[in-house]
Amino acid sequence: MKSVNKASSIAILGGTFDPVHIGHLRIAVRLREAGFDQVLLIPNCVPPHREQPAATAEQRLCMLELAAAELDGIEPSDIELSQEDTSYSARTVALLKTQYPQANLTWVMGTDAWNGFDRWKSPEDILSKANVLVISRPGDEARKDGWLGQIFDKNHCSLNSLHETQHGAVCHQAWPELDISASDLRQALKQGDNIAFLTPHPVLEYIKEHQLYR
Repeated sequence: MKSVNKASSIAILGGTFDPVHIGHLRIAVRLREAGFDQVLLIPNCVPPHREQPAATAEQRLCMLELAAAELDGIEPSDIELSQEDTSYSARTVALLKTQYPQANLTWVMGTDAWNGFDRWKSPEDILSKANVLVISRPGDEARKDGWLGQIFDKNHCSLNSLHETQHGAVCHQAWPELDISASDLRQALKQGDNIAFLTPHPVLEYIKEHQLYR
């Protein structure tokens, strides 16, 4: 792990955001509270491990912009949408490193993503340019066998250390979070259920205006 001083600390939170919901935003706010100078919300263009989003790239980005409009230090990024093909994290990290060459980048993922991280495209490239923060709900089981175990044993660190480390560090952090999924929201919208307070009001109004997820 290579440490540097006085660099900004940026957390990267990717996903389909189809649609963005309070669970996403709560994690982003917690990351800011944990000391990250900036949190980037990055919607996928073509996600490699799941079905194509129901809303278009432009619609999902617009909903993120509405959701983050009044959140200090939390910003959507179109870096993957501008690629117009499969959104591989290794390429995204490389592009972000050119945009923020002095920053300490940390890729944020859930336990399910970590448990398949060794099957991602070029995970070593991600760790060569960024850190990894795994956010688990209490009781989640994170894999620490095989290559994942070797990486964790060699490079695990505290949450605070991520802000001072340029790349290669791995931190597992247990945070309680709202039990909300975008798929549940889409199903509720399809059924005409009330989803007030599960996504910001401007996002809900946008969904209604554009008749999304019906």
